Amino acid sequence: MEALAWLAPVYDALGLFWEPMFLRRASLALGLLTLVTAGAGVLVVNLRLAYFAEAVGHTVLAGLALALVFSWPEKPAVLGVGAVAGLGVVGLTRHSRLAADTAIGLVFSGLIALSLALVSRHSGAARGLSRLILGDILTVTDEEILVLAGLALVTVIFLALFFNHLALESLSPTLARTRRPLLSRFLPYLFGLWLALTATVAVWSVGLLLVTALLVAPAAAGRAAASSARGMFWAAQAAAAASGQIGLYISTRPGLNTATGATVVLTAVFIFILVQAGASSSRRG
Repeated sequence: MEALAWLAPVYDALGLFWEPMFLRRASLALGLLTLVTAGAGVLVVNLRLAYFAEAVGHTVLAGLALALVFSWPEKPAVLGVGAVAGLGVVGLTRHSRLAADTAIGLVFSGLIALSLALVSRHSGAARGLSRLILGDILTVTDEEILVLAGLALVTVIFLALFFNHLALESLSPTLARTRRPLLSRFLPYLFGLWLALTATVAVWSVGLLLVTALLVAPAAAGRAAASSARGMFWAAQAAAAASGQIGLYISTRPGLNTATGATVVLTAVFIFILVQAGASSSRRG
């Protein structure tokens, strides 16, 4: 498929480092994806929402099962179910007496049960679900890159508008609600929707089993490397970008040919280990 006109110069630049074309697409997709997941991951780690991100990622199974069974368009169905799950968790947490982890577990288990029930009645659905378990960034298309670019743009806008308030929320919820009560009332729903979309889009690229690690590992490296919220954010971005490109390079070396998504996540975890070891060493010194 011909690259869209605005993508052609980007692909030409990536041609200095990557050949053939599918590796250029994968490199660009990983650059956009890691930008998004690093930004989301900083907030996930600070707000202690790793379980939320994992649960929403698993709702992809329900969305895809519904799409396969009822012949709906796959990606709109998956994104729609992920958005409903994210908003449902936030609503249950804020308007019931349930703790956050209980609400997450309730929504998560219900949607997984729904997906298993649907798959059990349609053998063809199981084959469709299997490709989401590991993901395949090497088969990304220009249209999917456009989706990632749109999500990256939404992420930049969201973080520019709300990162400081959410960072304050992670440190002192009472102070955050006192300073901006109206924003504190509605921002959790917007954040839940954005995080759900981020998790579901990431699943298509790196697979269901790896999405939480891609959200958490660069952010954890950022926390180990920096002492401020801003420093953590930029350190997480650097760790995510490096893990994406290095993981792609390693996975495509002759004689290795490992799964790219898994290699990217392993690289991110290795970077965290190095950063954490360096931080611990400097504190002892």
